[in-house]
Amino acid sequence: MEETVDQAVGALGSTVPDWLMDWLPFVLVMALLFCVWLFTRKVFAVQKDHGTDIRYREQGSKLLFRLAGVVLAIATLPMESELRGQLLSLVGLLASAAIALSSTSVMGNLMAGFMLRTVNSFRAGDYIEFRNELGRVSQRGLLHVEIQNETSELVTVPNLLLVQEPYNVVRASGTVVSADVSLGYDVDRRDIEKALLAAIEQAELEDGFVQIRELGDFSVSYRANGWLNEAGLLVSARSRLRAMILDAMHGAGIEIVSPTFMNQRQLKGEGKVIPQAPRIPQEENNNHGHAEEVLFSKAESASAVEKLEDKIKKLKNALKEEGDATDDGEAMDREKVKAELAVLTAELEVARNEAKQEAEKDRAQAKEEDADTKSG
Repeated sequence: MEETVDQAVGALGSTVPDWLMDWLPFVLVMALLFCVWLFTRKVFAVQKDHGTDIRYREQGSKLLFRLAGVVLAIATLPMESELRGQLLSLVGLLASAAIALSSTSVMGNLMAGFMLRTVNSFRAGDYIEFRNELGRVSQRGLLHVEIQNETSELVTVPNLLLVQEPYNVVRASGTVVSADVSLGYDVDRRDIEKALLAAIEQAELEDGFVQIRELGDFSVSYRANGWLNEAGLLVSARSRLRAMILDAMHGAGIEIVSPTFMNQRQLKGEGKVIPQAPRIPQEENNNHGHAEEVLFSKAESASAVEKLEDKIKKLKNALKEEGDATDDGEAMDREKVKAELAVLTAELEVARNEAKQEAEKDRAQAKEEDADTKSG
């Protein structure tokens, strides 16, 4: 049997040209690597269709396959052993030099990115305050975090800075909204607290309370606080609370002297600086959430994608863990859950398309700005 196999191999070697036999290992290895890459892409595509976030794994896989392709190509190409060794040494030297030169920046941000992902203190759509600037997280990358600030500008913050410096994150479950106001010593604090609590209630905040922050030389600093359940409306809630404080103070006849009373015009008698009440009550437009939609459009899209991904993941885990029956013995309506999964998957696709359109819009604006700069 062995003799027959050896004869077959020998016959094949005699019929195949020598140059083809030399290139055969390279072709086989590249074909195998290509098949593995196609299979990996198929797996990633299936996971993406089911709502899984595979951005980091896909980027890491691409880098790994490229490095493996270069090394395997050098190892299997028909060349002299001395030349192969020199090329492998050159690749190793270049890789070592790249790692050494970028260790303080690229590698540092990369490791900081993994640390932020492990801690997971914030996610896309969360409000974050960094260096006294408030914004919403619109994207988390391997090397940086993109924040959309209150003027709708996109600020790129390296991961290393977020690890080295403190930042504040507004919890998605809710937050305390507050506003400061300075009032004179001639007004009873009980009247002020009553008016501020009424303003908090009018601003549709819960569990309101008032603090006396400072007894200044010319005024007393008060802070009105209330609980906001919907953290996504933080900017609108802050503005509305300040508006209600103005209305409450003026309605109670309390003069605001914040931060320092610097009006230079002469007043007759004991005149107060309070706007006259309108003869006809004016209705206010209900624009809750409109500011967030305009200022944080990209962050809103990213937040919608992650929320849908979480819902899909929870439903899949419920189907997987519960089986055919729930804990109380009742049968689970699997068809209903699957129908809900289909709806959420369709919504996720729409949300991803919207996020993609926002990203393309940002790139188009950046290109226009670059073109204007070059032409100018």
